[in-house]
Amino acid sequence: MLAGCAPATEIEPVVTAQQKAALDSISAANLKGDLSFIASDVLQGRYTPSPGLEVAAEFIASQFRAARLKPAGDHDYFQTAPMIDRYMPKPASGMTVEGAGKKFTIAADSLVIFDTSQAVKIDRAPVLVFPTRDLDTLKKTDIAGKAIVVEQPDFDGMSPGQAMATYRKMRSFDIYVGASKAAIEIVVTKRLAPASPRLLSAEAAGARKVPVVQAANAELQRCLKHPDEGSASTVSTDVPGPENRAVTVKNVIGILPGSDPKLKDTYVLLTAHYDHIGTTETAGRMAMAPKSPNPDDHIYNGANDDGSGTVSVIEIARALAKLNQHPKRTLVFMTFFGEERGELGSRYYGEHPIFPISKTVADVNLEQVGRTDEVTNGKVTRETNTASLTGFDYSDVPKTLAEAGKAVGIRVYTDPEASDAYFTRSDNDALAEQGIPAHTLTVAFDYPDYHALGDEWQKVDYENMARVDRMVALALIRLANNSRPPQWNAQNPKTAPFREAQRKWAGQ
Repeated sequence: MLAGCAPATEIEPVVTAQQKAALDSISAANLKGDLSFIASDVLQGRYTPSPGLEVAAEFIASQFRAARLKPAGDHDYFQTAPMIDRYMPKPASGMTVEGAGKKFTIAADSLVIFDTSQAVKIDRAPVLVFPTRDLDTLKKTDIAGKAIVVEQPDFDGMSPGQAMATYRKMRSFDIYVGASKAAIEIVVTKRLAPASPRLLSAEAAGARKVPVVQAANAELQRCLKHPDEGSASTVSTDVPGPENRAVTVKNVIGILPGSDPKLKDTYVLLTAHYDHIGTTETAGRMAMAPKSPNPDDHIYNGANDDGSGTVSVIEIARALAKLNQHPKRTLVFMTFFGEERGELGSRYYGEHPIFPISKTVADVNLEQVGRTDEVTNGKVTRETNTASLTGFDYSDVPKTLAEAGKAVGIRVYTDPEASDAYFTRSDNDALAEQGIPAHTLTVAFDYPDYHALGDEWQKVDYENMARVDRMVALALIRLANNSRPPQWNAQNPKTAPFREAQRKWAGQ
């Protein structure tokens, strides 16, 4: 039992005959049939947005329809999201820095525009140097009209725990700056990242956002190390406006209504993202170079990431829809767009929920559940009849999965390296930030063809995936039938922001 979590007292000790029949209907053949289409070349890697992603959405909706799930989108099974596909311009000129009686210019080819919502002319904006992204210090400082100079962290040299903590601090700092009246944020880096297109909600794209520019420059690096020397007092530069293209993308949502008069208006989510990184062209735009260049293959099929999660959501929905008596709470089956572009579908849902956040008790997100050839410390091991979850000790949701695993022969274990490190790297994170106990379940955190051209449907272990899906299905039944909703672990300080979000919507 997790410290700080009250016991989930109503875990069902046995699998009923009706439940067993539903679980047994989960078929390796069905999973293979669905995934061989979702991850086929016809869908061109399911980039967000693309015609292939549209076809995938229609296919998922057709399977929800065949299973007789009720549609739960604003348009049939689709939650439509108006987005802006934004392409960053190249700097038209350099950046001039003045201070301490000297002046230097950073050439345009040493700058990358990471984000901007409009053309901006910066004329001698006073420089504020933040050696670390300290949000408390930032909030106490007048940054209006200022050029905020920060350093890009070196994540490669960090432990998983350090990387997650640093990422969260960086994100909170940058969000605050982005919503402020600062003139510009300059991120000093040793290696420039290529300018990547950004996909934004229509609301976010329309709001004024402080431009963010990466700069590779030794003088600015020195300013970060010695911020009091005054070598950088003002900054001047011209930031050209972006190229925007309006698109509409879709989350796909079907529900199995609950059977209990009191609990049917509360919700348990099963989710996965159905997008991937497209072709070598689109992956190149996102600075995701091919790991295994092949002149005969230019499509990132994304069979395991996350075609496997997508078809598992479909197959588990089919199975549970066969139950004569539905679980007490309503089960929501949802596949997200845009995870590969920044968890966009899950973040959009969190900001525009179809079902009240306050009545959503848990989310089990599926990611990379098909491959059993896991890479650990450079070695490939075979992981069968096992699964793990991110944030394993963050709530008591993993306890329910572990108990279900015991019932069907799947060992649910804690991966001490990956549990925390991967919590922010999938769609569960966006829902956890809303206060929902949400975790990602995976079979292989890393595998030989991750984000590579070789992630094909033929390499998936379908029999193992079916067994894992039976465990997930049983856990969903138990989460939905338990009158006591899952709880965040109050003894783990890493859950503090999620518990705070939960308190806000709970009115506490």
